[in-house]
Amino acid sequence: MIKQIITIIIVIACYYNSFSQQENQDIRKGNREYKDENFSDAELNYREALESNPQNIKALYNLANSLYKQGRYDEAANILEGLAGMDLSDSQKADILHNLGNSNIGNQKIQEGIEAYKNSLRLRPEDMDTRHNLAYAMRLLQEQEQQQQNQDQQQDQDENENEDDQQPQPQDQEQEQNDQQQESQPKPDQISPQDAERILDAMNQQEQKIQEKIEREEKVRQPARPEREW
Repeated sequence: MIKQIITIIIVIACYYNSFSQQENQDIRKGNREYKDENFSDAELNYREALESNPQNIKALYNLANSLYKQGRYDEAANILEGLAGMDLSDSQKADILHNLGNSNIGNQKIQEGIEAYKNSLRLRPEDMDTRHNLAYAMRLLQEQEQQQQNQDQQQDQDENENEDDQQPQPQDQEQEQNDQQQESQPKPDQISPQDAERILDAMNQQEQKIQEKIEREEKVRQPARPEREW
């Protein structure tokens, strides 16, 4: 009887060991595909590993990364949000929240991205990559708010112009007098070709300076690292 029990235990152990080996093999295949930037193939391998063990943290995490690389930010964020609620080490959670921030930013959820970066920094305050991405996200939010403010101002201006158009128009006689006064005003001197060329050169130089400034700012604004890998 005891021998039978031992035999059953050994069979069960071998069974689960074979599953564990298979899921680890699938993860390794996925990692190779991911490294070669075959992100859809990597996704399939990670999903195969999860068929063997749906709770495999590494497979879930790497699956989220492969989805992020394919631009499927919502799906990646959903997986990462689930992982963030698990009992993991602070370092693992910091990586998860860093990637969650990237997924939210990719999906234009700027405020949610900022919160994810802040939560990551609470666990790992010295992480310069996350600090960089937080600054990048906050700048995006500022630009978004400024753009909305400009749109609101433009809308108010358009409404005011429409109201002005509805006001009574001046009499024809008054309009003719205004036209005559405008015609009697002296016309400005024409610009010489030399002056026009100097003005054009100055404008080109100014445009070049502005372009160089934009390029410098874009380098600063780029996220430091797309995602954290395990």
